[in-house]
Amino acid sequence: MDRVEEKAYAKLNLTLGVLYKRMDGYHALDTLMQTVSLFDRVTVSPSKTVEVHVTGADLPFENTMYKAAKLYQAASGKGALITCEKRLPSEAGMGGGSADAAAVLRGLQRLHRMLTDGELRRIALTVGADVPFCLQGGLCRCEGVGEILTPVVGPILHFAVVKPPRGVSTKALFQSLSLPRKRVETVRCLARLGKNDLPGAAACMENALEGPAIELVPEIGQIKTALLEKGALAASMTGSGSAVFGLFESLEGAQAALVGFPADYYSAYCHSV
Repeated sequence: MDRVEEKAYAKLNLTLGVLYKRMDGYHALDTLMQTVSLFDRVTVSPSKTVEVHVTGADLPFENTMYKAAKLYQAASGKGALITCEKRLPSEAGMGGGSADAAAVLRGLQRLHRMLTDGELRRIALTVGADVPFCLQGGLCRCEGVGEILTPVVGPILHFAVVKPPRGVSTKALFQSLSLPRKRVETVRCLARLGKNDLPGAAACMENALEGPAIELVPEIGQIKTALLEKGALAASMTGSGSAVFGLFESLEGAQAALVGFPADYYSAYCHSV
């Protein structure tokens, strides 16, 4: 096999609770993450070195894909030539960089089959807290810093996703975060999804970072209000923002809700995968 192609699927945080600040400086989270049908396209080819080429965005040299490939190389001796077509917006809370890193690890493993699942997960966590989930995919309750995963089965969900031009710096947001935050009902949301009770699940969809993020980027709150007015069962910021998703009962409802946002906003329909 001379090359493999991977879809680096975005994620949405259906709930996000911040529990406390750990001794290592990270924050303990309890969040429900869902991969969705928006993606970057990543191609991985065998190489003696590690090289990354990106179109659609300006990324630093030591980006998440480079870090993942270098760690895989250190463990296996196998390098990679990586190309990435960026489609997902940056500073959106949609896990674009984490998804790209996970796609590289999946691609390298398809090419070489050199590492165990446990070794692959350890590399993923070294690259970033969301990378283990992006490697797993689906619908998961994520605890710890995001690395303790409990996969669950849920219904097909339809979303409208909108992001203003301004992003939110995850580092700056967490550095300024005051604790404790309001409790978020992740377990209840899981239970409602398990019963295919979308209105019940929607009532539990909340992000403890949303209020502080709105103080930095007020457009987040404006998008949330607009999506609810357009018929969303729930609307919430994903991750540390600044993208906001609206949950709808149907594809048609989600697509219709995207009409009317400013031309410089990122907007897209997606569904759970």
